[in-house]
Amino acid sequence: MNPADITRLFDYTEWANALALDAAANLADENLRRDFNISHSSIFGTLVHMAGAEWIWLERWHGRSPAGKEAWSIWNTESCSDLTTLDVRWRELVERRAAFVSELDEARLSAELSFILLNGDPNSMRLVDQMQHVANHATLHRGQVVGMIRQLGIAPPSTDLLFYLRREIPA
Repeated sequence: MNPADITRLFDYTEWANALALDAAANLADENLRRDFNISHSSIFGTLVHMAGAEWIWLERWHGRSPAGKEAWSIWNTESCSDLTTLDVRWRELVERRAAFVSELDEARLSAELSFILLNGDPNSMRLVDQMQHVANHATLHRGQVVGMIRQLGIAPPSTDLLFYLRREIPA
C-alpha cells in the first residue's frame, strides 16, 4: 500500500463510521445503551470503543503508547457520555490522523514502528500493517453495530466497502 491507498482506506473508514454514528443518533437512548451481551455491551459502548482504539493507535504513531487504564479512562462511556461528545472528540481525532497521514511516504509506511501493547509488552509492526489493522478493527465493530441495530428491528446503514466505492462510480 502506498500513501494514496492509506488515505483512501481511512476515507472509507471515516465515511462508514459516520454512517454508523448517524444511525446511532436516530435511536432512542434506551436502544443506544441497550446491553446486547456483545463485546462492548451496547451500540454506544461499541462506538466509544472504536474511537478509543483509533486514538490509541494514533498515539502510538506519534511515539506514545498509552497504558490500558490511561487509554480507557479517556475513552469510556462515563468520560464520553453522549453521542455529541463522542462525535466532537472523534472528529478531532480524525483531523489529527488526516494530518499525520498527509505527511507519509512509502518508506515511512513500510518501516517498522515499535509500540507498547496495552498490557505493557513491547511490540513492533510495519506502520502500514498497523494502519490496515485500525481500518479492519473499525470494520469488525461497525458490523457489530449494524447487527445490533438490525436486532432492534431497524434497517441499518450499508457500510460495506462496496457501497463506498459505488458512490464514486458515475451513473
